Amino acid sequence: MFSPCIARRYSQGRRNFGVDRDQDFAADIVPRRPGVPFDNRVKKGPYKGSRNLVWTSKEFQASEGNRPRKNDAYVSMNSPVSGNQPTRRKNVVYGSRSLSISSNRVWRRSGDSGSPKSRERVCKYWISGNCKKGEECQFLHSWCCFPGLVMVAALEGHRKDIKGIALPEGSDKLYSVSSDGALRIWDCHTGQCVHEINLQAEAGSLTSEGSWVFLGLPNALKAFNVQTCKDLHLSGPVGQVNSIVAGNGMLFAGTSSGSISVWKATDTETDPFKHLTTLEGHSGEVKCLIVGGQTLYSGSVDRTIKVWDLKTLQCITTLTEHNDTVTSLLCWEQYLLSSSLDGTIKVWGSLESGNLKVIHTRREEHSVYALCGLHDAEAKPIIFCSYLNGTVGIYDLPSYEERGKMFSTHTIGTLTIGPQGLLFSGDKSGKLRVWNFGGSKV
Repeated sequence: MFSPCIARRYSQGRRNFGVDRDQDFAADIVPRRPGVPFDNRVKKGPYKGSRNLVWTSKEFQASEGNRPRKNDAYVSMNSPVSGNQPTRRKNVVYGSRSLSISSNRVWRRSGDSGSPKSRERVCKYWISGNCKKGEECQFLHSWCCFPGLVMVAALEGHRKDIKGIALPEGSDKLYSVSSDGALRIWDCHTGQCVHEINLQAEAGSLTSEGSWVFLGLPNALKAFNVQTCKDLHLSGPVGQVNSIVAGNGMLFAGTSSGSISVWKATDTETDPFKHLTTLEGHSGEVKCLIVGGQTLYSGSVDRTIKVWDLKTLQCITTLTEHNDTVTSLLCWEQYLLSSSLDGTIKVWGSLESGNLKVIHTRREEHSVYALCGLHDAEAKPIIFCSYLNGTVGIYDLPSYEERGKMFSTHTIGTLTIGPQGLLFSGDKSGKLRVWNFGGSKV
């Protein structure tokens, strides 16, 4: 179905937690320190297995009837990218924690860019495969309008909301879980599902760090190493594990009970994760987690964001500016970005006292479900924002000028950045799509 084309390689930085994380795409509010790898036993030297991701747009378009048109708003994956592509830079901090709120960066809502209304909607007849207007149709015949962004595969099989997508280091397999209770493993060479596991429970989250894949289940966390095939059942969580993050040699799992379980990485082969403690403080389920430097940030249904000191594992402050569930968190430079079902994206900056304060609020027409970010070919940061109506807005930072959009028939609740410009999206209906962001820098 898909023929080989481009070799994708992971950054060696992915082995160290909190450094060069593809998911976070930029530096944190506080300076980072190299973390402790979960698996210090991995032998040095190049990985001999396949790391090639070979999905291409041509074969997919032929199979889906989604052939390129002259008026498509994107270019082919094989089209040259203008300009020289700079070498990937390491994540650095553009300011200290004592940064004044009077930043000279421009945070503002983008105005009307003059795009015609047809650019905002996908043709419903094209979706069902029977649009007779062809190129004369005033609506989009594409799932995106962003130069260089191409959907290269649609992986069918899940029946309900996709809760997590992971592409672990040292593997040519893509992992996905859904609230339908299935874990699916996809071959990156063929795009086919090679294995489906009935979890006999509703999955709440999935992520990967290095060669480890972590799966959130009711009252438990599963850990699997794709290189050693080690399979672990980590007890400790109370309730459904809805969010997972790794950082500074620790693993965190947020649950529906509002607690956050914490494990410490060890050098013991028989017990590589030691349960440290459980962080209590949220009065509702924890929906999102992110690690920045020596700090853990957690967002909850209780409408708050809690800030935890990773040295003491104590809550040092609670942020209360959102009016509904906090759905996603993202660290960029010295800022924290948060999204919510209240239809806002808030940008938090650091005061001289070290406290965080909202320096910009972007109000949307729909609830916001997910945030992720990366750098384009010119090293400019861009952010992807998923909305309730099934669209994903793509914006420049910090101006928030709109660059383009992605579309779906259902809300996209999961956005995961992969290596070398790959982007994975999962929506509420179970559709998993693979995108290539040509010329991107992650």
